Amino acid sequence: MRSHLLLTGALASFTAIGCVAPPDERPDAEATSSTATAVIVVERTVGPGDAVRGDAVIARFVRVRQGSVDEQALRIAGASGFDRDLPAVGTCSTAGFGAETQAALQPRSVDLLDVGVLTVDGASSAAGTFANAGKSTVLLPRSMPDPTGVVSGVFYSARSAEAFTPAARLQFHTSGGPDMAEGFRVDVPSPRDVSDVHVTFAYAALGSASPGLEVSWEADAVASEARDVVYVDVLGPSSQARRLVTRCATLDVGQLAIPGTAVGNLEDGQLAVHRLHRESFRAKGIEPGEIRFDIARVIAFHRGS
Repeated sequence: MRSHLLLTGALASFTAIGCVAPPDERPDAEATSSTATAVIVVERTVGPGDAVRGDAVIARFVRVRQGSVDEQALRIAGASGFDRDLPAVGTCSTAGFGAETQAALQPRSVDLLDVGVLTVDGASSAAGTFANAGKSTVLLPRSMPDPTGVVSGVFYSARSAEAFTPAARLQFHTSGGPDMAEGFRVDVPSPRDVSDVHVTFAYAALGSASPGLEVSWEADAVASEARDVVYVDVLGPSSQARRLVTRCATLDVGQLAIPGTAVGNLEDGQLAVHRLHRESFRAKGIEPGEIRFDIARVIAFHRGS
């Protein structure tokens, strides 16, 4: 689906008694004075039915050797925003998802930083504390394979049966590592689970060649105020390897009408409703930082059911 992550950087200077050292003109000197950014992605998918696929937490701490960390640098590091693959709000599309290749990007050296062990602690409720929650996920730094020599360093990734409780707070903290000795600690609220999802076939007008889909879910009032986005993936039957039929995006308002022109003569399949939520944060050595949630529920549908 997406996957995305973390970054840090620091300015370094060198002084000696009675003098100031000349500028460091080594090729890698700029790596110590570049801007850093942090991105953490938390994903959860439930369904169809009672099936639980587990939570995924993915993080990268990225720094570039020239200039600042921008969207292109994040794409090279595999930490690009998940909205890059979404159609405009209020529209549906099947074209261009993840189509941009790394070959089309300008060559840049990207460092993935080692910040030590990253731990995710989840509170048991919105008013709960992290000390008694009993939910903890540990992410260890892993070497990033890159045969092209563009990306170097480590990445963070882990799966958990249940890393957090929806609508409760999550705390992220690191022990500190070679690229960020002091570590950091930050806690943010998590979004509500996607619930009460329903889908029905409906003709937009008498005599329409194919029916559309009317999708509903329980909107998150807090998320709606924050203008969170919901995207819906319509997937074909298992005989077609659950191919993506169409993807539609809307605000978290609790309902979406997908036109018949987008789904064609589809008789049955699966529907995945994703709630996207962002929380920005700042910590020593991180500017900026962002935690991205992608919470999804999958249901099966069949015409006439």
